[in-house]
Amino acid sequence: MAALSLERAKAAPLTIHLNVDKLNRDPGFLDLLLPHAQNIIFLSVTSFLTIEELTKTLPSLLESIPNLQSLTLAKSRRADWAQVIDPFDFSAHTLRDLSLHNIPLYHSFLSLRSLSKLRLVDYHFNLHLDTLLNFLEENHSLESVDLMIGFVEPSLRRSQRRNPIGNRLQHLSVSCNNTMDGRALISSITLRRGGALEVYCDSGDLGLTDILSGVSLSHLPNLSSPTFMEYRSYQRRIRLLGQDGSFLFDDYSNSENPFQEFPLLPLDSIREFRLEHRALSIPTKLHLSSFPSLEVLAIDGGTYNSPLSIVFPGPTSPSSLKTLALLDFGVTEDFIAELTQFASNRKSTASASLNRVVILNSSNGRLPSAASVERLRKRAPVVEVMQGKKLPKDLS
Repeated sequence: MAALSLERAKAAPLTIHLNVDKLNRDPGFLDLLLPHAQNIIFLSVTSFLTIEELTKTLPSLLESIPNLQSLTLAKSRRADWAQVIDPFDFSAHTLRDLSLHNIPLYHSFLSLRSLSKLRLVDYHFNLHLDTLLNFLEENHSLESVDLMIGFVEPSLRRSQRRNPIGNRLQHLSVSCNNTMDGRALISSITLRRGGALEVYCDSGDLGLTDILSGVSLSHLPNLSSPTFMEYRSYQRRIRLLGQDGSFLFDDYSNSENPFQEFPLLPLDSIREFRLEHRALSIPTKLHLSSFPSLEVLAIDGGTYNSPLSIVFPGPTSPSSLKTLALLDFGVTEDFIAELTQFASNRKSTASASLNRVVILNSSNGRLPSAASVERLRKRAPVVEVMQGKKLPKDLS
């Protein structure tokens, strides 16, 4: 089948995925592939335990691919970490996309200058931080960087550079399980205005507070004035969007306070907030005063017994809320009374009026009474109360 496919491909560009473990059981496959090496554009090599095994199985393949654009090398986690001799000797002027999993950043890779996308997965990273930063800065076409690295020694995290690298990157993703590693990477790389920053925390003891505390945000324009916020409390996943770019924080730890990171985030300009909330062990309050520019709030409670409560701003506090949508929120008569009072306060002040309220529940028994809904309708022009499982498309 491989021989027939390569024959039919003729001069067409080839995407090749090689499993070294399987190649060792069928070495004749490479004999079929080598005559077509000039047509290989994308190459992925996986499932090898050591660098020696890779170079023994593919003794000259990497050096014989003149048109390679994308290269992925993924070594098993059971690999050796002592290999320091550069086993590669190739000059891939056409290479644009490089992905290394548990592979040292050898000198042959550091000499590349045409990359547009880089992904490094190495929690035993033994190069100095400045070596990595210089490599990123010298790749003038680099747009996307994905770093899942942990420095071998604390001293390697200390950069001697006075300023972060230039603002060419459009996308930066940092995954860390150590506070110092996360801070070193985020504070050393500048994004273009409009770029995307993603932060993933793999440690249960590490959170956004640990990462961003003490890090200057002046070179992270995507955190300056976001207008859209999406938050899944049960996943501890925060996403901010704005004209200046986007920010995503994903934390795998569990916290009794799902909103503990909010003081670190620029929430004053948020106009739309979508919250997916799941029941926690303790009651939780969402203070709308933290979002003075908020116009649309949509909450998916996910459970009837969610202990989340909304604290509405007082009559003298500014509020821009125009639309409130609640799905499986467990609305009580007391809550409807508070919401009615809030809507009444908006009509009597210079703040924006609450124009639309949508309340959906999977069970009719959880919906507010008709009398309380009628009182709310006198204060808010549009009030939709119904049984259902999905918010309207414009609010979902």
